[in-house]
Amino acid sequence: MNLLSKRQKRRAIIATFVYFFMILISAQLIYIRGLTNLKPIYILNIGCDMFGMLMGYVLFICCLIDVQKTGSNLKWLLCLINVAYLGVFSDSVAWLVDGVVKYRWLNYVDNFLYYCCAPFEAFFFWMYTRTYLELDKKSVKALDILARVGLFLAIFFRIINQFNGMYYTITPESIYQRSALYPMSMIYSFVTMIGTLTVVVIERKNLQKYQIVAFFVYGLGPLVISIITSPAYGLSIIASVIMLVILVMYGVLNLIQGREKAVADRDLSLAKSIQENVLPRVFPPFPDREEFSLYGSMTPAKEVGGDFYDFYLIDDDHLAITMADVSGKGVPAALFMMIAKTIIKTQTLNSTDLDPNTILGNVNNQLCEGNILEMFVTVWHGILTISTGELVYSNAGHEYPALKRRAGKFELVKEKHSPPVATLEGIRFKGGKINLYEGDVIFLYTDGVTEATNIGKELFGEERLLTALNENLDKSVEDIDKNVRMSIDHFVKDAPQFDDITMLALQYHGVAEGSSDS
Repeated sequence: MNLLSKRQKRRAIIATFVYFFMILISAQLIYIRGLTNLKPIYILNIGCDMFGMLMGYVLFICCLIDVQKTGSNLKWLLCLINVAYLGVFSDSVAWLVDGVVKYRWLNYVDNFLYYCCAPFEAFFFWMYTRTYLELDKKSVKALDILARVGLFLAIFFRIINQFNGMYYTITPESIYQRSALYPMSMIYSFVTMIGTLTVVVIERKNLQKYQIVAFFVYGLGPLVISIITSPAYGLSIIASVIMLVILVMYGVLNLIQGREKAVADRDLSLAKSIQENVLPRVFPPFPDREEFSLYGSMTPAKEVGGDFYDFYLIDDDHLAITMADVSGKGVPAALFMMIAKTIIKTQTLNSTDLDPNTILGNVNNQLCEGNILEMFVTVWHGILTISTGELVYSNAGHEYPALKRRAGKFELVKEKHSPPVATLEGIRFKGGKINLYEGDVIFLYTDGVTEATNIGKELFGEERLLTALNENLDKSVEDIDKNVRMSIDHFVKDAPQFDDITMLALQYHGVAEGSSDS
């Protein structure tokens, strides 16, 4: 069983290389400097930092594997881990080059990086807390702006320090010395931490007690350690303590609730696997048929959903294609989806007149029987006469299909919808007819495409869909699918996927001259 996707594996490989390369740099400096030339307290600091780096690597890999961490939630936690890792690395280097004149330049660069870590850690902690709590209030957005402006100012003054030494200086002997204004360098970090913990208190109704404690441990733990160790000159374990506290916070927030979620995830994973395997997955599906090309895909969301597509030959001259979406999510929607898919196919194969309206009418009446959950299905169901290109269809509350003529662009085929299937017995469904000619393409999809949402709560929408479809009009049906998927990914970026993204493209090539009608 693969715990990591291809993308996660790439990130794990890059992290492994970078993290251990930085450990090797510290080890090389230890070798060059020599342990006998280091004060015992320096060795203690460096040892704590090396241990902190190892903790950071393990924590990074754990976050990649953790199925509970996705989208922005994962993004900001990984940012927090990475900057904390840079903090322990730069702290170890600072002790190794302190007092070494030939490494005075490195001492400057390293301490600048070290001082930049604290404000970034505070900012990433705020962003992680906000996404963990799923906050989207106006007041929170205002705090976002303040946090970003404050971060900019904090880094700006650290740059200024390189010229006036307001926080610290590096003497000609390459010895680091704090100035009287050093405490001012921590103002942004402390204010941001206090603000974040205040938000946690305000939103405490949405958290368990152990979750509140975890946030406070991270916010107050490093401060307490700083106060305790301040009397011991030269003792600097705060960077490694921060990494340890992140590990504790991660463990408390995720491992406890993970026990209960693991069982549910296992059941959902099994249901999702069953759901995916009932859909056609082999392309091209009919290698011996040159009159048309087909390609479909379903990218499931985290939860099991009710999207499905289907296609099959009714006889040698008729092809049925279906795109549907069951209301709701979870296992009930997945079960209803499989029932609906089976009934639609059975009714189609047993139909005498091959009328999609009649077929959906029969499907509707059958699904309404015993529908105690009151679920419904939006369906676009069409039957193509292969020899003539005539496509008759019925649209039961589904998304408008996109049609491209051979020399034209994709446009939505808008018509009045019938109600969704399984809403009320006795509905008479209405449909339409499209005459396909050589090179024409019809593209079907579910609302997971147009309603894909980015972090700014913007929808992908019909306009962006048409733009993606029309980027290269000579694409194959498979490339059309992949291009739309790529456009959605680029638009959504780190926002979590809440709905299945299901697509089906059909291109009509026509009947070759000399072929006899079936």
